[in-house]
Amino acid sequence: MKTLKIVIIILVVILGIILIPPLFMPSELFIERSKVLTAQPEVIWDQVNCLDNWEQWDVWHQDSNMTGYYEGPQCGVGSRNIWTYKNTDDGGSQTITEAKEFAYIKTFLDFQKMGSADAELFFEKVPEGTKVTWNLRSDSPYPIMRWISTLMIKPGVVEAYETGLNNLEELTKDMKLEPKYSTGEITVREVKQMNALAIRSECTADNIANEMGMAFGAIMQYIDEGGANIAGAPFSIWYKWEDEIMVFDNAIPVNSKMKGNDKINPIVTYQGKVANVSHTGDYSTTQYSWLALEEYVKANGYETNGDPWETYITDPQNEPNPNNWVTELNWPIK
Repeated sequence: MKTLKIVIIILVVILGIILIPPLFMPSELFIERSKVLTAQPEVIWDQVNCLDNWEQWDVWHQDSNMTGYYEGPQCGVGSRNIWTYKNTDDGGSQTITEAKEFAYIKTFLDFQKMGSADAELFFEKVPEGTKVTWNLRSDSPYPIMRWISTLMIKPGVVEAYETGLNNLEELTKDMKLEPKYSTGEITVREVKQMNALAIRSECTADNIANEMGMAFGAIMQYIDEGGANIAGAPFSIWYKWEDEIMVFDNAIPVNSKMKGNDKINPIVTYQGKVANVSHTGDYSTTQYSWLALEEYVKANGYETNGDPWETYITDPQNEPNPNNWVTELNWPIK
């Protein structure tokens, strides 16, 4: 009887050790780590938004005990990584469920028998580069999973996140943003003349953005003060672009004639036949679509009939991603 009591006491103590501490452990595992990376969000984005790129920096994607494959789109929502462990039937998957370009990514992690988790990555632009915050949330059922989460999973995830962020810094710190662009179908069409206000600029290539910003701002202010209305997207007429000095007009169409002033000139735009193409991408890549347009004009036996111009369909203030900027290119022909 005494022995039985001892055994019962021991069992009660063991159960107490197993069952009581988890009462004070969180019911949800939450881990979060942050690091400021040197690169800008636009550079880091593809390394995180495309799951196959995780192999270059994420610890778990480099685990030699795992084998896997990808399905769905290569990048963005719906992209999925599926893995299994060698010599076992266990595995899991990671799926991108939400994505806000350059700002936020959420993934769902399915560990099969071991449960599931949500993981988020936040990208905040800071003076030093990009603050990346990476977290994970998962239920921790009472009592065993609370022990496992606290003693095994949390330390492993913390180490993996810190190593992963350090690896991501090494991978991206010297990366340059590769502009993406596309050239649409080239067509020939007729355009009608418009009234517009223009400011002539002469500058080097590296100062074009500043010149355009100041010119368009001055024209819009003049239109507003003059009581007229803007009648279309801003555009630039190019007169000289082959040498060091660029010469071009920054212009905005208006719904009525205006006098202008010592800097702002009223103009009437070209009317007639043009070769036209839509370019999508950063302004620095329009040169490739201009080249395609020039080759089209020559290949089809057209003669140029005036100065080419480009119309800026997308407002960069409303669309932060330069890869999505749309510019219409027009070359007068006969």
